[in-house]
Amino acid sequence: MKSAIHAFKFFLALDDPDTQVTEQELRCLLDHVNGAKVVVEIGCYEGKTTAALARQTKGKVYSVDPFFKGRMNICYGELIAKAHCRRQGANNVEFLKGFSHEVAPTFSEPIDFLFIDADHTYDAIKRDWNDWAQKVRPGGHIALHDSRIAPNSPSYLGSMQFYEQDVSRMVGVEEVAAVDSLALLRVRQ
Repeated sequence: MKSAIHAFKFFLALDDPDTQVTEQELRCLLDHVNGAKVVVEIGCYEGKTTAALARQTKGKVYSVDPFFKGRMNICYGELIAKAHCRRQGANNVEFLKGFSHEVAPTFSEPIDFLFIDADHTYDAIKRDWNDWAQKVRPGGHIALHDSRIAPNSPSYLGSMQFYEQDVSRMVGVEEVAAVDSLALLRVRQ
């Protein structure tokens, strides 16, 4: 019922889309997405970050999400995300409905900017990394949300374990920025 009320208020322009990305994290993402021709966001939620990324670049933004339906057989997040992108004039967004590991094999464009913010279990983020990071062109960026303990992400998650254990040992990427729970990496040339 809470989701339906929020959606109703959103469509009356009384609520904004929900997000777990802080303003500082969003600013960091937007500072590094400029000039990207292909942006992939894994995990859309209600599309607030999707629309912001799309407004910041003239390139194409692909937003990957399974958009789970709730008790009423409706996915309010999907409805809100698509409506929010339309309201924001984000006409360069394409929603790819499905699990990221299902979509990855069909996605063949070189990626300039990859934002991973989906399933936060260790196995899932490792799979997202293995499926998608190889598609990021040299010099491109990979942003990992909820990769560090922060006020907006106070519980230890599998995504943090992956960042600490796996990313720190990778030679193909270097960290170029970090704010709150977000880590931003550049793929080495």
